[in-house]
Amino acid sequence: MKKLGFLAIFATFFFTSCDDGEIITTSFDFPETNLQFCGGPGGYLFYKTNDAGTESISLLLGNANELFQSSDTLATTLNGTSNIVNYRIYNDVVDGTYFCSEVPPTTPQVVTEYIASSGTAVLYINTTLFDNDNLDENEEGLTTDTDNDGLLNYYDFDDDGDNVPTILELDTENADGDNNPLTNPKDTDNDGIPDYLDEDDDGDGILTRYEDADGDLDPTNDITDPAVGADYLNPAVANSNPIDEYREHEFNYTSDIILILENFILINGEEEINRERFPMGTIDAIETGVQTVVPVFVD
Repeated sequence: MKKLGFLAIFATFFFTSCDDGEIITTSFDFPETNLQFCGGPGGYLFYKTNDAGTESISLLLGNANELFQSSDTLATTLNGTSNIVNYRIYNDVVDGTYFCSEVPPTTPQVVTEYIASSGTAVLYINTTLFDNDNLDENEEGLTTDTDNDGLLNYYDFDDDGDNVPTILELDTENADGDNNPLTNPKDTDNDGIPDYLDEDDDGDGILTRYEDADGDLDPTNDITDPAVGADYLNPAVANSNPIDEYREHEFNYTSDIILILENFILINGEEEINRERFPMGTIDAIETGVQTVVPVFVD
C-alpha cells in the first residue's frame, strides 16, 4: 500500500503541477546531508529537501529486486517513466511524511516542477557481514575460509565446518580476564590448533562432525558420559557417524549507500537545469537483517 501511495504522488504531480503564472526563484541548493528513503522492490524513493523545506529533489527507481542485501554498484538510466528525478518548489514547508504517505497529500502544493528523463543514477551499496562470534574480522582474516564452505571466516558462524558454532569453541568464560576470546581459545586435545579451527577437537581420530550419533547436525547434544560432556570433547568415546553436510548458517548484515546523479537535465517547459554530477547523499544502515544459508559440502 505504501508503495502505491508515493507512486500516485509522482503520477499526480507529473501531470498536474504548474506555476500559476508566478515568478519563481530557483535556488537548487541542497545540503549534503538529510537524504531520506522509503519504498521497496518496484518503487524505491530517495528524496531530500533544502534547508528551508520548500524545495525537494527526489529519485524514483522502479527496480524490482531487493537492493540492499549485498555490496554492489548499480547504474540506472533515467527514462522519465519508471526511473525519474523530480525537482519541485512548494508553496509551503514540506516534510518526510509528504513523500511516503499512503494517501497522496493535498498540501503543500507544488508550484513548479522540473523532470529529468535522461541521465544516470548511480547507487553504491556497501554491505558488511558479521557472524556475532565476538571475533574481530581482521583477526579472523578477511580472505580466510578455513573449511572451504564458501563463507569467509569473518561471517561464518562455524569457521572449521565441524557443525559446532565458533562462539562455543572460544574462551567464552573470559578465563584470563582480557575480554579477548582469541588469547586463550579452547584447545581440548592440546595439539596447538584451537578448537574453533580444529576438525577433531578431542584428538580421538574421529572428526568432530562425525561424533553426532543422532544425526541432527549438532554434535553438542550427543553425550555418552555426562561427567565429561559431549562426545566430540571426550577422547574416550570414539563413535563415528559419517555426516558430510553442514547445518544451516546464520549471519547478520548491514548496508550503507551513496547515491549520485550524473549528466542529467531537469526540464520545465523551456527552462532547463543542467548538472554533470549531483551527490544526493548517503544513508548509513539503510537496511540491517539476518541471512541464512546452508553451505554446500565440498569434500
